Amino acid sequence: MPRPRRHGSSDKSRRYHDRVARQYDSIYDDPYWEFHDELTWRLVKPHLPRDASAACADLGCGTGKWGLRLLKSGYATTFVDHSGAMVEQARQKAGALGAKAKRARFIVGDIVDLPSIPDESFALVVATGDPLSICSDPQRAANEMFRMCVPGGTVIATADNKLAALDHYVDRGNLEALEEFVRTGRTRWLTPDEREQFELTTFTPATLRRLFERAGFDVVSLAGKTIVPVRQNKHLLTYPDGVARLIRLEEELSADPSAAARAGHLQIVARRRPVAGSQ
Repeated sequence: MPRPRRHGSSDKSRRYHDRVARQYDSIYDDPYWEFHDELTWRLVKPHLPRDASAACADLGCGTGKWGLRLLKSGYATTFVDHSGAMVEQARQKAGALGAKAKRARFIVGDIVDLPSIPDESFALVVATGDPLSICSDPQRAANEMFRMCVPGGTVIATADNKLAALDHYVDRGNLEALEEFVRTGRTRWLTPDEREQFELTTFTPATLRRLFERAGFDVVSLAGKTIVPVRQNKHLLTYPDGVARLIRLEEELSADPSAAARAGHLQIVARRRPVAGSQ
């Protein structure tokens, strides 16, 4: 039976992201997120299209962090977010890239339903920042990603890890809330304004894999970010060559798929199967 859509939660998410759009980058301006972004990009780079004329998309683009990297790399890039204020921030940043900005397209829309994007449009779809967890229907979103990928195309997406959130419910000491969370995998973005506390869907490594397999993808890899709890121990980044050393540790640990279970976020790489006989 299909999961009911969470229109109210989507409205709250949009309200929150519209409000923080101008300050969004400053919220994540610290050494941990620099480390996190470097790790993310290293996981993305091996999957960049070899064809420089290939089109890419950044779903849940926010202020455009990853779409701008794709645009700077020379790819035609479509930026999508349900927050118009976020899309406007991305548009302004892209405008500073000169001629490359002409290869950018901007869409305000919900990733569960993007009728303005034709089938088989993109060789690479990036959906980081956990839009799968934020959206109203993760399965519909994964289905849309499959639809808009060319055969052989790749999706790289992140989501909140259900297993990492267990401690929050245990610390609250509410067994009923813990049982409900384990049953549904749903929690809330905890902002001071209750009108902006939108619902989040969390995943285990296995349920995230199944989400993409149901959409028709072959799962290439699934990793956790970050496996080492650097966010709670930022002093590790101050060691000589701390970032490079920690990234090496993350890469070593992620070679074991079971290590993803202890990370705060999950990152999946999925591929739409190429047409038989093609490369």
